[in-house]
Amino acid sequence: MTVYRSQTGFTLIEIMIVIAIIGVLAAIAVPQYQVHMGKTQATRLVSELAQLRLTVEECLQTGKAVIGLATHECDPRASASNLIVGSSQVGVTLSDNMGMAQISNPLLLTTSITAIVSTKVNPKLAGRKIKWLRTSTGSWSCSSNIETIYLPNSCSHNANL
Repeated sequence: MTVYRSQTGFTLIEIMIVIAIIGVLAAIAVPQYQVHMGKTQATRLVSELAQLRLTVEECLQTGKAVIGLATHECDPRASASNLIVGSSQVGVTLSDNMGMAQISNPLLLTTSITAIVSTKVNPKLAGRKIKWLRTSTGSWSCSSNIETIYLPNSCSHNANL
């Protein structure tokens, strides 16, 4: 008498179906992940630039209109970022792949804080600009030529920037 054992395992068809399902899920998830990362990076950039508004306001209130490190000059206390392209306005040496936002110099009632986005980010953001602009009345507004889908609500899209 011969005893047959049933074979266990996956058939080729079952494996192909699983691979097809994984492919469909990846095709949906990867673009959504890229959009999410772009939003996160744009929000971080807008936030980093927004922090510089306080320094500008302090310098304007104390009558320090020229950016620099001397006692009568305004030290913007800008932090280097790997998401920004730009040199230090006060002569500080930056590490490789780091940049700083640029503040209009001298400081005026209509001062602006501008950053150019580096290539170390989502390709849809690379090379774009973000700008915080102060009005003569003291209010600030953010605009950017980054696509609206990536921008936080605090910043508006401006294709001409």
